[in-house]
Amino acid sequence: MDVILWFLHIALIFVIGLRVYKKQPALRKFFWPALSFKLFAGVCLGLVYTYFYTVADTFDYFRDASELASLAREDLSAYFRLIVFDENIHTLNLVFDQPRAVLLTKITSVFNLLTGNNYWVIGFYFSLISFLASWNLVQNINRYIPSVGLAAAIAFLFLPSVVFWTSGILKESIAMACLCYLSALFLRIWFNEKPTVWQLLLSFISLWFFWNLKYYYAAVFVPVIITSMAYKFLIAKKFASSPGREMFVWVVMFILPLVAVTFLHPNFHFDRLLDVIVSNNQGYNELSAPEDVVHFNHLRATPMSLLRNAPWALFSGLFRPLFWEVSSFIQFLQGMENTLILVLLVAASFRYKRYFSSPHRVLMMALIVYVILLCIFLTLSAPNFGTLSRYRMGYLSFFVFIILCNNPIVDYLERSLARLVSH
Repeated sequence: MDVILWFLHIALIFVIGLRVYKKQPALRKFFWPALSFKLFAGVCLGLVYTYFYTVADTFDYFRDASELASLAREDLSAYFRLIVFDENIHTLNLVFDQPRAVLLTKITSVFNLLTGNNYWVIGFYFSLISFLASWNLVQNINRYIPSVGLAAAIAFLFLPSVVFWTSGILKESIAMACLCYLSALFLRIWFNEKPTVWQLLLSFISLWFFWNLKYYYAAVFVPVIITSMAYKFLIAKKFASSPGREMFVWVVMFILPLVAVTFLHPNFHFDRLLDVIVSNNQGYNELSAPEDVVHFNHLRATPMSLLRNAPWALFSGLFRPLFWEVSSFIQFLQGMENTLILVLLVAASFRYKRYFSSPHRVLMMALIVYVILLCIFLTLSAPNFGTLSRYRMGYLSFFVFIILCNNPIVDYLERSLARLVSH
């Protein structure tokens, strides 16, 4: 019976993939390799947590979800009340009781019911959801800015660490799906395409899940989106633009939504934010080996201390550990990827003037602000390399996408692919 269910679910995933493949013809050559890579990554995630990590979040989420699924089989009404109202949730023997973890457990429990408590098949579905959202974003980028379609495909579909950490049963899988869907919808509106009612409804659902799973991602993403929209539709058409003036006006407008976010979560309140960052930093330092963390210069809960350490946090959050800093095989893989990203940044810097002359420079500036703020905040708060390798999924693909746009290395790859296809 289990084997039959396996084949049925795999067949369903293939059918879903086939329908998407036929419906969205652009960049088709990347579809099946990217989907296969994503599904394979979900399997690898489970194997890595089985054989390399002592703490296995992904299996704990699955076990908690199995508890909820058992409740559903015994008393569907009680399960529904627990899912919607958290009724009697503390009476269950759950590993996680934090609201964000419980939310993922609830989502996973639905798939437990559908798959008969099969961890690996649920991992496939989570990977599929994450992939479809990323594919949708790549399709929209390629649709509106065809010249950077290949860059988008590499950054969002084939970046190894992102594919790995946004696959399988993890919060990052669902959060990345929400982030990509919201980004794709933003692009549609930005390029003056009216979204449908269903797209808007799905965007509100995605935003709710996004905030409740990764509120610190949303706390930077939402103000960036609001500011960019306000600039385009209220300011850009009324004033002559230049790169310097655009940047100044955008940054000034950015202040208001950024301040508004500080009222949406206790950790963002002005009287707590700096203390939260520093206390989290100290906690990670106490629990981590010295070679596995980013060390800062006398980090204190003051604006000047954070500003002084921000450049090192930015560099470390984007490029560390480099391959000569690694202390394990998994870190070695991460270090090789980081070193390659650094090489790509150096290559992109030779064409930096193109960013200022691009007709899409406001979009590029918004991406850069999002990456910088989220990277600094997360690296200061979670300096452990292992933890940061997961947390930075919220900005890494966007950063790689930026440096791949108009990159001479990507241009060379594009010409090589064209010659290969022509033969």
